[in-house]
Amino acid sequence: RKKFFTAIDQFQIPGCFAMTELKHGSNVAALQTEAVLDLATDEWVIHTPDDGAIKWWIGNAAEDGQMATVFARLKIRRRGSSEESQAFGGLEDFGVHAFVVPLRDSHGNQLDGVEIRDCGYKVGLQGVDNGAIRFTHVRVPRENLLDRFASVGRDGKYTSPLETQGKRFAATLGELTGGRVGLTFASLGVLKGATTIAVRYSAHRQQFGPDQKSPLDEVAVLDYPSQQLKLMPMLATAYALHFTRDVLIAKYTGRW
Repeated sequence: RKKFFTAIDQFQIPGCFAMTELKHGSNVAALQTEAVLDLATDEWVIHTPDDGAIKWWIGNAAEDGQMATVFARLKIRRRGSSEESQAFGGLEDFGVHAFVVPLRDSHGNQLDGVEIRDCGYKVGLQGVDNGAIRFTHVRVPRENLLDRFASVGRDGKYTSPLETQGKRFAATLGELTGGRVGLTFASLGVLKGATTIAVRYSAHRQQFGPDQKSPLDEVAVLDYPSQQLKLMPMLATAYALHFTRDVLIAKYTGRW
């Protein structure tokens, strides 16, 4: 926090959230990107082992991101294992953790070992520069591990207040819950606004009528069953989600 937070807050370091991989979208537990601790240099070696592990659809990566929060498998050489045994699988896998990894310098040039490309044209949200990132033995300091739920000492000893890998993984992903709930609430606000406008306009707008002899004998568009079939399910959904939202707010704020 001392090293990065002020610069991030002032947008001096535009960043991105590098979790999703080409082969592993929502299945975060199966991510393949590696972060192997090199005890000799006290550094993490961030590496993409194959094409399926390329970080994909990463927002703000293609053009502007200078640093990334990279989700990778934390691996440490098993105690007492030799260089030869390490080459043949002598690494202990502690599961997915988050690391701060630089991508570009202040002039926008990609750093050594970092390869970034644009994901190309999308159906929507063209203003978000989604990119793909490949790491080739990129080295970052040991303290670049975000260690709220686990830490690694200079001697390579792994410690965590959470005793199982499953609990550590759940705690790490739990940090995303607030953002996802926020997106849901924002979408609900759009639904409520759009439904209100559509229902009011349909009640006000008149078109045709049962008696075509008089042009003034018109009925509201909302009286047509076809219009009701389109709007009423959305209106009911808005009401249901509105009251569900109140329950969630009460639960997460301790007023449950």
